[in-house]
Amino acid sequence: MAWEVRDDQVPFKNQYVSIAIILLNVAMFLLQITDPSGRMLIELAFVPESFFRSEELWTIFTSMFMHADITHIFFNMLFFYVVADDTENALGHGFFAFTYFASGIFATLLHAGFTLVAPVALDIPLVGASGAIAGLIAVYGLLFPQRRLNVLLGFYFVRMSAKKYVIVFALMQLVFGFLLWGSSATAYFAHLGGLIAGGICGLAYRSMNKHHEQGYYSTW
Repeated sequence: MAWEVRDDQVPFKNQYVSIAIILLNVAMFLLQITDPSGRMLIELAFVPESFFRSEELWTIFTSMFMHADITHIFFNMLFFYVVADDTENALGHGFFAFTYFASGIFATLLHAGFTLVAPVALDIPLVGASGAIAGLIAVYGLLFPQRRLNVLLGFYFVRMSAKKYVIVFALMQLVFGFLLWGSSATAYFAHLGGLIAGGICGLAYRSMNKHHEQGYYSTW
């Protein structure tokens, strides 16, 4: 978990897609927990085994809006907002939305691909927005590398730059992904997939917008 040392107060008109995504996630969670059948979560979750049988392919998208419990959605949406307002303000509404969903989809696909190597998770449902959020983390680190963050590591708060946080976050997903595969409820390789997709989108944006103010693009 991390948050900015100083919030730059992005105007609402520059972050309305971010607000819409939060509201949509909350609305889906409310529908999920009030579903009389109790089946909504499992029916809209992504299951790699079903995907490889070409069944329920829509769950690649719907699983991004499902969350396991109130703690899951609370921390996902909290951290989403930390990075989303600035990234939407920089990328523009359309490319921000594309980056978010592309990161979420690629995160899910990388997770699915890894289950072919380690099939213990083939039939375990995958839910949550964290893969898509990981993509925004990568973009945030690329566009605002010197932005200072307060980062919770274990039981301690550490202040570091955004670029260092992205590196630490990526290494943690990689290490925990291999060490805890099959024994943790966290989809670490989905996070890595999101980081990769977000990084590609962020680099593409930088290459197409070299005229933007250099404050965004400090040395990586």
